[in-house]
Amino acid sequence: MKRMACVAEEDICVPQPKKPKVDLQRRVLLYVRKECDEVFDALMLRSPTLNALTEAISEKYALPIDKKARVYQKSKKGVLVNMDDNMIQHYSNEDTFILAVESSAESFRVTLSEI
Repeated sequence: MKRMACVAEEDICVPQPKKPKVDLQRRVLLYVRKECDEVFDALMLRSPTLNALTEAISEKYALPIDKKARVYQKSKKGVLVNMDDNMIQHYSNEDTFILAVESSAESFRVTLSEI
């Protein structure tokens, strides 16, 4: 049996503690198109929230972000629902919708109809 040579204390390598993973919020990619369009536009939501959806729609379709927006979802059964963060958190990547935008002087209304 071989004997191990003594190692000086300063030569011992102590493993570095693992860095905790940063919990990045889940991004959601939606495909939307207007009724008259044939091609879908991609909307990347930075986070699954109503605010992120409103921002993405405003950027893509040049709608003023400072106008108050009402966002609704119309189901395949025809049920119209006032959108909130909880609904958007259940969206999956690549969900598809028909987008309808109605604009007035002080606000705009967005309806996403499921396909």
